[in-house]
Amino acid sequence: MAAALARVSLPGSFACLLPELRGHRVLDLGCNQGDYLQFCGPGSLGLDVAAQSVAACRARGLLAQQHDLNQLPLPVPDHSFDTALVSHVLEHVHAPLLLLREVSRALRPGGRIVVGLPIEDSLYSRLRMNYYGGGEGHIYSFSRPNLRKLLHLCGFANPSFVCHLPRLGNQTSGLAKSLNQQLLRFVPAALLYPLSAAYWCLATKVQEPQPDHAFSDYFK
Repeated sequence: MAAALARVSLPGSFACLLPELRGHRVLDLGCNQGDYLQFCGPGSLGLDVAAQSVAACRARGLLAQQHDLNQLPLPVPDHSFDTALVSHVLEHVHAPLLLLREVSRALRPGGRIVVGLPIEDSLYSRLRMNYYGGGEGHIYSFSRPNLRKLLHLCGFANPSFVCHLPRLGNQTSGLAKSLNQQLLRFVPAALLYPLSAAYWCLATKVQEPQPDHAFSDYFK
């Protein structure tokens, strides 16, 4: 487990999410080569646009299917997953809100969503990343209030946040892991957010997405 975790992206903060994945049937959107998918329970499925990523997942014994996440609906039945992992995907797709609605459709009532996102305007990003001009292909960014609104519109509630602190969260040593977890436990996300490279949001599906006409009351 420790060796596998050491090879994933954002290992320190991702370790805090493992209880949401282990033993659960997970839909991993943008699964890449299965580094996160390997921690998910039986019946989990990864979707990725790249054929080589799907082949790499299958070579590891993981269930994966090639699919462009800009093409909706997703090729999965209604209410068929316990958890959806949407790691560093929303900032790349053409219609993030529509994708989140599809995620809601795919989740059972009471299912969980785990969203991973980079932070556009943190100290780390300002020093290390040209958010829109680099090679990452970012076309959107999401603040925590913005993501809360999108999740609410898609039937999710009670969001909680886990920040990824680069100097601690990228390390897999016992001391770094302990420090990282203690900070995440006792320091509010609002204080850690400006110093972080990315964040995770966890929320629960409590209802079906709101209809389009309920998205705004501007004209009422």
